[in-house]
Amino acid sequence: MDFEVFRDREETGRYMLAVLRILLGWIMLWPFFDKMFGLGFATPAGQGFVQGGSPSSFVVWVTDGIFEGHYTAIAGNLAVDIVLLLALLVLGITLTLGFASKLTTFGMVAFLLVMYTLVVPPADNPVIDDHILLAVGVLAVYFLGGFDRLSVNGWWKELSLVKRFPILG
Repeated sequence: MDFEVFRDREETGRYMLAVLRILLGWIMLWPFFDKMFGLGFATPAGQGFVQGGSPSSFVVWVTDGIFEGHYTAIAGNLAVDIVLLLALLVLGITLTLGFASKLTTFGMVAFLLVMYTLVVPPADNPVIDDHILLAVGVLAVYFLGGFDRLSVNGWWKELSLVKRFPILG
């Protein structure tokens, strides 16, 4: 097997970060589809949002710790359901396609920190859980060029709206 493709470790690293970005996008898109259509995975079949189910109702069963009262109080709220679904969809699309890197990174880190607070402190480690690792991963993707490979980011940055409002880049 020829490993010449791995000779430029920096470039290979950027491609690996792009793959990580795409996988993070799928981590967001899959629960969107499952919660929207009740595909029978985390959301029971027939209990998707389009069938009258509440995407945020899972919070009642998973929340524990210091924010439990707050999250169980808002679980099942239609506005919370819509915000949750939109966050999953928008973050999933922008990560998978690789554009709007600044807003996507900020949004993803914020989303993951909220998800982290569902169970504070975490059950199996007093400080760190997978949400923190994923947040660090998306920051690495942003700062180390993972939005610049296998993406539409170059095209996106050339749009006049993005040039006018650099935060969209």
